[in-house]
Amino acid sequence: MTRNNYLKILKGKGENHPSWKGGFPKCIDCGKTLKSRYAKRCLKCNKIWQSMPENNPNYNGKPSKKYYCQDCKQEISYVTIRDGLGRCLSCSRKGNKNYKWIKNRNLLKYSDDFTDTLKELIRKRDNYECQNCGMTEEEHLIVIGKELSIHHIDYNKKNCEEDNLISLCISCHMRSNYNRGYWQELYMNKIILAKKVE
Repeated sequence: MTRNNYLKILKGKGENHPSWKGGFPKCIDCGKTLKSRYAKRCLKCNKIWQSMPENNPNYNGKPSKKYYCQDCKQEISYVTIRDGLGRCLSCSRKGNKNYKWIKNRNLLKYSDDFTDTLKELIRKRDNYECQNCGMTEEEHLIVIGKELSIHHIDYNKKNCEEDNLISLCISCHMRSNYNRGYWQELYMNKIILAKKVE
């Protein structure tokens, strides 16, 4: 590119350019300077403008049809045909519709021996500490707002022997529901070691 051509291009920029229109336009609603030459409204004003039903191109002058959840009867914004079959998001994921549903899980109830006094006895035996991460019950009460959880080592809710129960914080208790074989062996060894120390 020659120097003369470069100077011609420079002269044609900005105010000297033939298509110059005096800068960027302003929003027709709030007067804010826009970043695009072709825009009429800023993003904020455009969002408000589009939310008005009369500005919506699909608006036909009638109020939009209201949809209600089949289970809880609350109004929903649209019908979840594929997943929920006309249910709200929470109802479409309850019970056996949830992907983590385990068949006959509700039949597995805790035995009558699993009382608050037994739980307190286990917490006292474990020094009021989570046996996995070491969180104390005081810290647990401050952070979570609940006492330490009592976990069944063999995952049998009916087996409430003291050797089968261990104190865990809520996050360790939730973690122990995955890879159950590993956690069962780890906690059994902890109980056996604690017995030997005594």
